Amino acid sequence: MSAKIISTTDGIVTIKITGLFTYPDQLALQNATIDLIPQQGKISVLSIYEDFQGWSKDDRWEDVSFQEKSDPYIKKMAIVGEEKWRELALMSVGAGFRGFPVAYFQTAELDKAKAWLMSE
Repeated sequence: MSAKIISTTDGIVTIKITGLFTYPDQLALQNATIDLIPQQGKISVLSIYEDFQGWSKDDRWEDVSFQEKSDPYIKKMAIVGEEKWRELALMSVGAGFRGFPVAYFQTAELDKAKAWLMSE
């Protein structure tokens, strides 16, 4: 699995994505996140792309049903990774079309991303 939840602290669900991200990985990650919401309440999401190699080819990436279930419970989302993934990463999470702010931070800006998530 190239994606896993590594922490659920201070209302922030931290996810690490490495290697090639596949649609089955996304489904598993989404299900784990949905399971956390009743325990955590409204959450912020921190996605860390480490040694990331992109997304696998799969027609199912267009499925946005998770957004309908999860968006009311998400306050903010920060993505941290290499600059070369900025545009595709923001597009893949539907930045600008979600009911909460989404921001991208470069790898060296992890602390800045966390601070942004904690701010009102």
